[in-house]
Amino acid sequence: MHGAATKGELLRIVASEVAAFDLRDLEAMNAGFERKVANLPPDYRDRLLASVREEIFSAHHRLVLLSRNGSNPGMDEPPGPGHQTYWAMVAEACTAKAREKDPKYLYLKYLLSGFTMFVLKEPAHPVGTPFPGGQIVDEWEGTYLCPVRDKADDVAFALCPYCPAVQSVEPTYPEMRAHRQKRRRQECLENYWTNYKG
Repeated sequence: MHGAATKGELLRIVASEVAAFDLRDLEAMNAGFERKVANLPPDYRDRLLASVREEIFSAHHRLVLLSRNGSNPGMDEPPGPGHQTYWAMVAEACTAKAREKDPKYLYLKYLLSGFTMFVLKEPAHPVGTPFPGGQIVDEWEGTYLCPVRDKADDVAFALCPYCPAVQSVEPTYPEMRAHRQKRRRQECLENYWTNYKG
């Protein structure tokens, strides 16, 4: 995967690796996460689990579709920046996990995340993924925003340093989208009255 020069090459390599897993593996990975979060507050847990299911099953579905489709626009472009160091981190993380137990599902998680980040150029955690405190991963005017992007430096083997999302400069609560839209409309009106009707 280190040597993939285009998104198409990386897609083929990741798809061949993911082909070793079946639906039961995806379900087992999801069930393992459900056990980990069983004691969280129900409202937060349910929203988080919905995002994790999208992260697992939707990413897998999109990977299979894209790899079977053959050609898509942009597949001749290079993968997102940092993909080579990402795959080195994946090897290191799986080696460390292998000292305790089988890293099979960890590897699958990293494969799906790598596909999402470097082929699709989307954040590993889907838009809408909640974080403690109520903020979410969001998208605004073509830019992905994350409330914790720059705060994961102390988390070993985190996806954050490789994610195309940027650290949000303002809160990303779900209701903030309406606030940003209102502010953008006001800016457009002010621009209109200043520059065209002035």
